[in-house]
Amino acid sequence: MENLKDLVQFGNKKLPKTTAIFNIGSATDCPSKALGLCKLCKECYAMKAERQYPQVRPYRDRQLAYWKDVTVDQFVREFHEMNMRKKTPANALRVNEAGDFYSQADVDKLESIAQWLSAEGIKTYVYTARRDLNFNSCKFLNVMGSFVTAEQNHSAFIGVKGAKEMAKKMRGIYRKTAVCPGDCKKCSLCQVAKGVVVFCEIH
Repeated sequence: MENLKDLVQFGNKKLPKTTAIFNIGSATDCPSKALGLCKLCKECYAMKAERQYPQVRPYRDRQLAYWKDVTVDQFVREFHEMNMRKKTPANALRVNEAGDFYSQADVDKLESIAQWLSAEGIKTYVYTARRDLNFNSCKFLNVMGSFVTAEQNHSAFIGVKGAKEMAKKMRGIYRKTAVCPGDCKKCSLCQVAKGVVVFCEIH
């Protein structure tokens, strides 16, 4: 099995280098797509990357293979060792730039990882369209779902046309609404949001 250090990216055009990025699968094999739960399959940026760059899909498949075999203890240990070597250590872990949870066991596993990483001051957050899974036990993992539940124990991240107008319109319906600025280097709301519906402009 590979080491985590070979399967994590630090930052991109929108994310700061202090955010580690890890996927538990590819966009091609996304379970939310297969289950018909994702409403933005046609606009999926992760899918576009896999079509445009031949090396992306195999890399994400390797991440999935690692995720299936790694234990919580091993993931946390390898993340710690990797982070200790960095000149500027990561303070956040973003999961699912592509793909989604395959099962409830994935949710529970990531929650356990998030709990351990939180002790080192690292926030773990994830994007998901799996409205059929239970996130009520997630106390350390910050869940950004592309759906809103009645209980709203997590936050929502919804892609729409006219995000600013939609946020204003929904302000009286949802307790808290916000608009994604489109630059995670200036905003960390998704890492800490609780019960917030964030609208993101589709482009």
